[in-house]
Parts: sequence; structure tokens; C-alpha cells
Amino acid sequence: MRKIIEGFKTVDARCALVLVYMAAALTVLEYYYLPPRIQARLGPLGRISLEAGITWAIATSVAFGLIPLLIVKFVHREPLSSVGYNARGFWKHSWIYFGLFLFMVPFLFYAASQPAFVRTYPFVGAARNDFATFWKWEAAYILQFFALESFFRGYALFTLEKKIGQLAIFVLAVPYCMIHYHKPWMEAGGAIIAGIALCALALRTKSFYGGAMLHMLVAVTMDTLGARAGGLFD
Repeated sequence: MRKIIEGFKTVDARCALVLVYMAAALTVLEYYYLPPRIQARLGPLGRISLEAGITWAIATSVAFGLIPLLIVKFVHREPLSSVGYNARGFWKHSWIYFGLFLFMVPFLFYAASQPAFVRTYPFVGAARNDFATFWKWEAAYILQFFALESFFRGYALFTLEKKIGQLAIFVLAVPYCMIHYHKPWMEAGGAIIAGIALCALALRTKSFYGGAMLHMLVAVTMDTLGARAGGLFD
């Protein structure tokens, strides 16, 4: 027991905090704040309602965005730029992310032709046939993507990188892939490659903003294609 206790003394406290917090946040979001679970508490389980979708987006934004931001600011007492809140790095390298988006467009159109894609996007059922609902949902959806990127390509990445270097890129590829398990298998598989690439770019640019922008563009495009398949734009 003494050796175990002494071993814990060598653990980097910040790395331990980010990993334990990640496990706790993912667990709470999985068991209490997945859209189907929220919908089940609100009423009959069917297509996800706008209320359930926005509740999920807010919960995700708090868990991945707000709380880590408060930890950095008031516990570690460091500037937010230390965990990727860096507009300068984004603007200088924004062309890379736009290029990646253009590269992905043909694959998005292919994915949109698959039945599993059409059944999944948009998550909110009413967004398929009502423009007002569609845009309200998209606003909430992109907010949680900013928070998601601020966590995986910001707080978690830059905290771990200080201790384990670029191995942090591959450590974070694991949970990032796993949060896609409720989505079509091609998207979950693609998340491995995307997670590694976005983490590498974030370390290079010292900013997660590019990843957030790319994620938002891809997400809105996917929802637009899904809504189009559902008849919204007919």
C-alpha cells in the first residue's frame, strides 16, 4: 500500500484532473444527457424534440466548455490562451481548415446517400420540415461543437501535452472516437482519423478555433443534406 501511495505522489496533478474530469463528464452526459434519454424524460420517445436537443447542447457546452474554462481561469490561474483560446493562430492557418472542409464535401454527399445517415440527421425531427426549428437547432448544435473542440483540442490536449508530449494526440483519439458510437459506423471510424488530425493541427497552431470552425461547417452541411433528403428544401 505504501508503494501505491508513493506512486500516486509522482502523478502529475493537472493530467490526473483532466483525465478524471473527462471520465466523469462523459459518464454524466452518457447516462443523463443523451438526446434520447432527455426525450424519454420529456415525453414519448420518438424523434428528438427541439427542447431535448437544446437541453443536450447546453449540457454538453457546460461540461466541455464552461467548467474546463473555469478550471483553467480560477484553479490553475492561467490565461485561456494556454489551452488554445488563440485567434491569431486560427487566422494564420484558417486556409488549412477550409481546404480540409472542401476535401470532405464529396464524402459528405456520399454519406448523405446512405439510409443510416438519413435516419440520423438532423437529430431534431422537426428540423426536417420547419425552417425556424432547423435554424434554432443549428445555433444550439454549433455552440456545443465549439465547446467540444475547446475540450478535446483545447483544455485536455494542451494540459496533457505539457506532460506527455505529442502522445496526448493519440490518448485523446480514444475517447473522441467513443463519443461517436451512437452515430453511423463510418462517422465513428472517421472520428479516429479526424481526432488525430485536429489535435495535431491544434498543437501546431496553438489554437482549437480551426477545429471548431471545421466541425461546425461539417455539422451544418450534414444536417442540411439530411434535411434536404427529408424534404425541407423541396
